[in-house]
Amino acid sequence: MGGDRKEKVLKGVVDHWYETGSEGVCWVFLNGVKRTWDDGMKFLEAGDRLKVFGEDGKIVVFDGKIVPNYRIGWRKYPMNPKYGQPAALGYWIHWTQKGWKPDDWASLFIRPKGKKELRAELIKKAR
Repeated sequence: MGGDRKEKVLKGVVDHWYETGSEGVCWVFLNGVKRTWDDGMKFLEAGDRLKVFGEDGKIVVFDGKIVPNYRIGWRKYPMNPKYGQPAALGYWIHWTQKGWKPDDWASLFIRPKGKKELRAELIKKAR
């Protein structure tokens, strides 16, 4: 199949992002220090390849292709129980990585006060 195309590995940290209208937390990769779309923030998408390192920066806690599960952790909206969406760690979210529990996956991105973001490497899916 075609030539060997070397994929660009981005180095940075994982974090969470939300704002009014996002309808829940999005999982993001930060390739720099600024938290804006054009300054190095990448939304994680199905097919991306992500490697996340533990707090020590050495042990790999996740290494794989992003495969979203949109159903696990589903909760009804308290004020509109006819509808709902997934939740984790007390936040509305969009998805959890397949094979993970929502709170466990979210804890990679939503860090306790005083804890640094986890170091990560990202290869965006080919477009």
